[in-house]
Amino acid sequence: MKDQLLAAMEAITKNDKDAVAAAAEEVKKLPRTAEGLFDTGSVDADCFEAARWVYPVYAYYETECNKKECYPELLKQMELLDAKRKSAASMEKTACFLDALIHTIDNVSPQLYEYYIELADLFKAVVKETAADYYKDGRFTDGSAGEAEAEKMIRAAIAHAGETYVLLAEKYADYM
Repeated sequence: MKDQLLAAMEAITKNDKDAVAAAAEEVKKLPRTAEGLFDTGSVDADCFEAARWVYPVYAYYETECNKKECYPELLKQMELLDAKRKSAASMEKTACFLDALIHTIDNVSPQLYEYYIELADLFKAVVKETAADYYKDGRFTDGSAGEAEAEKMIRAAIAHAGETYVLLAEKYADYM
């Protein structure tokens, strides 16, 4: 399924709705955890890594093909994933979550302001928390083996958020 989602991510850049719709239909068929979160084990063993592919595709599908009908579900999924991220307390998990969230926001229509702004506010809150928890001496650090890759992902997500006006680039320039 991951290959299909990767192809769908590429299809998003080409605005190929049919290719994305096929992958999104598979996402919608995923089983749910007890909390209601998509069980993404068939995509990747790490639900945060899987989220990087699942949620942007799901958001694009809901925006472009499904008349935004499942935006409440999308928001709920991101809130559940954030709760899971908080309990994991890991810079690597947080990096994947920020990447998934900013690319999900890219595919949500700003015209449905209440959902768009909820996701943007969630992104801002996670960035502030991440900076407080992991930003020391000019870099993101937690002493883990995957620290360098996680730092790149966090910085890229923040930079992308600045480019897309989810964050004020000037305010977060130190973190880019």
